[in-house]
Amino acid sequence: MCAPQRIRSVFQSMLTCVLFLSCALICPVMAQGGIDLNSQETLPAPGTFSYNRDRQPIVSLDGMWRFHPGDDAAWSEPTFDDSNWPLLRSDEPWSDQGYTGMSGFGWYRFRVTVPANHPALLLDLAPILTSWQAFADGKLVASAGHMPPNIFPSANWNYHLIPLSEQESGATQSGERQIQVAIRVWHSPIWSSFIGGGPAAGGQLMGDSTLVAGEQSHHDDHRRLIFVDRFSYSIVAAIVGITIIGLYLFRPQEREYLWFAIVLMAKSIDAALTVIYQVYGAPPVPIYDILDGSLVACAQVALMLFLTRVLKLRRGFFWNVIFVLALASPIFNVLYWPGLLSAAAGGLVQVFCLLPSSVWMLVILSACALRRDPNARLLLLPVALVQGLWIADNVVIALNQFGLRIEARIIETPVVVAPFTMHPSLLAELLFLLAMLAFLIRRFTIARRREERWEGALEAARQVQNLLLPEAIPQVEGFNVDCIYRPAETVGGDFFQIMPIGEGDLLIVVGDVAGKGLPAAMMVSMIVGAIRSECAHANDPALLAAALNDRMTARTLGKPGSDSASGFTTCLCAHLFASGRLVMANAGHIPPYRNGQELEMPGALPLGMLGGVTYDLVTVQLVPGDRLTFVSDGVVEAQGKSGELLGFDRTQELSTRSAAEIAEIANRFGQVDDITVVTIEFVGSAVTTDADLSSKALLL
Repeated sequence: MCAPQRIRSVFQSMLTCVLFLSCALICPVMAQGGIDLNSQETLPAPGTFSYNRDRQPIVSLDGMWRFHPGDDAAWSEPTFDDSNWPLLRSDEPWSDQGYTGMSGFGWYRFRVTVPANHPALLLDLAPILTSWQAFADGKLVASAGHMPPNIFPSANWNYHLIPLSEQESGATQSGERQIQVAIRVWHSPIWSSFIGGGPAAGGQLMGDSTLVAGEQSHHDDHRRLIFVDRFSYSIVAAIVGITIIGLYLFRPQEREYLWFAIVLMAKSIDAALTVIYQVYGAPPVPIYDILDGSLVACAQVALMLFLTRVLKLRRGFFWNVIFVLALASPIFNVLYWPGLLSAAAGGLVQVFCLLPSSVWMLVILSACALRRDPNARLLLLPVALVQGLWIADNVVIALNQFGLRIEARIIETPVVVAPFTMHPSLLAELLFLLAMLAFLIRRFTIARRREERWEGALEAARQVQNLLLPEAIPQVEGFNVDCIYRPAETVGGDFFQIMPIGEGDLLIVVGDVAGKGLPAAMMVSMIVGAIRSECAHANDPALLAAALNDRMTARTLGKPGSDSASGFTTCLCAHLFASGRLVMANAGHIPPYRNGQELEMPGALPLGMLGGVTYDLVTVQLVPGDRLTFVSDGVVEAQGKSGELLGFDRTQELSTRSAAEIAEIANRFGQVDDITVVTIEFVGSAVTTDADLSSKALLL
C-alpha cells in the first residue's frame, strides 16, 4: 500500500470514530427531550437577537386611523365596513387635518392584530378633549367626560389606559386574531373654535398590560415635571405671603404689607390651582375658569393698591375706573358658557379689562423712576416683565382663538427643559418676588431706623416730663396729699402741679392736653413751664387760668394754617388755704369730688380756644376730715372690652378711695387715655377751731 492510500485509510477510520462518539453523546439527550428533531427552528448563536421574535410585546399605534364625523351606534361593531372612511393621523387633532372648527361627534376606528396566545392587553390613549368613549369588539371598555346633553367640556389632559383583552393561552389555539377598536369622540362647541378635536398628541401604545402601565407612569411623570416650576413657585409664594401677613399683623398701620401679601397669596393659589387642573383635570372647567379669573383680578387690584400706597399716589376718578374694570374682568372670562360671547371674544374682553391697570402701573412706575424715586426704580423692571409677558401671552391666545394661528406662545414655551422645565412667566414671577422682598426689607429697615429715632425722642421727652411733673409729693402740715400718674403711652398729655405757697397753703393745678404721645407731652412741657412762671407773681386761680389761656392762644394763632380748636387744654386751678378755704377756677376740666360728691362749678372754655377769656372763682370751706379728689378724663373714659365706659357715676363712687386704687381700677377696666388722680385730705392744725377759721376768713 502506497503512502497516500495509507493516509486516506487512517483519516476515514478517525472520521468513523468521531461520528460514533457523537451519536453516543446525542442520543441520550434526545431521549430526555432536550432537542426536538421535528422542529425546523434553530437556536440563535449567543449574543444574537431577532427583531421579530426577541422583543417586548408592545407596539406603537401612531399612524393612520379611519375617521368619520357624525354618530352611529353601528360604528362600534367589529363587523362594520369602514373601508370607505378617510384616514387621519392619530397624533394630530382633526381640526389640523381638514376639519377646522368642527364640533359634535366624530369616530375613529382601527384594528390591532394579536397572537392567539397573548397576555392581558392595554391601550394607552393620548389626551382627547373633551369627552370620549372607547369600544373593543363592540363592547364599551372605557370613557371620559360627559356626553350630551351636557355641553360643558371636560379637561382630560392625561393619557388614559383602556383594557382591550384579557389574557389568552392554550395549546389548541393557533394563528392570529384581530381586535377592532372604535373611539367615539364628542367635541364641545364651546371649545371647537380654539381647541382641536380628537387625540391631541402621539405616543399611543398597545401591548402587554404591565409594560403599557409602565409607559403610562412615564407619561404621568413627564406631565408632572412640566409643572414643577409652577408648583415650586406656588409653595415659595405661599411661604413668603404668610410671612408678609405676619409683618402686617406686627405693623397694621402699614397697609402695603397687607396688599403685597394678598398679591402673593392670590398668585400662589392660582399657580396651585393651575397645576391641579392641568395634571388631574380638576376642578370642572366652569369652576376653574371663574376661580382663575378671580384670582388674577385679585392679584391685579392688590398690586394697584400696593403701588398706590408705596408711591403715595392719590386715587382719582381715572384710578377708580381702572380699579372697577379689573374687578369686573372675571365676569367676561365665563360669558362664553351661556353663549353671550364667544370664547375668543370673552377672553379678549377680559384681557382688555385688565390692560388699563397694567398700563397704569408701567406709566406710574416710569414717571416716578424719572423723578428718582428709589421705590419706583426698584419695582419698574420686575413689574414690567410680569405684566408685559402676561399681556402678550393672553393677546396671542385670543388671536389664536379668532383663527390667527400664532405659534409663539411666549409664556408657555419653556426656556429650560432639563432636568426640570422653567417657563418665562415663572422666571419673571421669581424676579418680581425677589425685587419685592428686597423692597420690603429695605422699607422695613428704614422704618425700623425711624422707629429707633422716634423711641429715642420719646425717651428724651419722658425724661423731660419726669423732671417737670412732681416726683416727690410735697407734704404740708395740715394736709395729706397723694397722687398718681399713668400715661397711656411712653409719655402723656396729663399734667399736675402741687406747690406749697404762703404760710402753709397749697396751689393745685390739674389739666389734660388734647391728644396723646409726644405732641401732647411737648405741650405739657410748655404749660408746666408757664404755670411755674406765673405762680412766681400770682396765686389767684382765675388770674392763673387766664394767663395760661392767653399764652396758649397766642401760641396756637401764631402757627400758620393752625386751628385754635385743635390744641385745647382742660385745666383746673385751685388755691387751698391752711384754714381749709378752697378757691377754684375751672377751664373745662372735670370738677373735683368732695367726700364722694362732685362740687358744682360753672362751665367755661378750655385753654387755648379763645383769647381774653375770664374765669369765675368758686369758694368752698373745708372742715377737718374732708377729702378732695381730682381726676383726669382718662379715669372716666376707661373702656371695657364691650365698649362700656367707666363713666361719671362709677368715678364718683370710687372718689373716696386712694389715688392708687382709683388708677388701678380704671386701668383694669380698660385704660385708653392718660390717667391722673390727686387726693388731698384736709386734716387741719392742732389749734384750728371754728372761731379761728372765721377770724382768718375775715382777715382774708
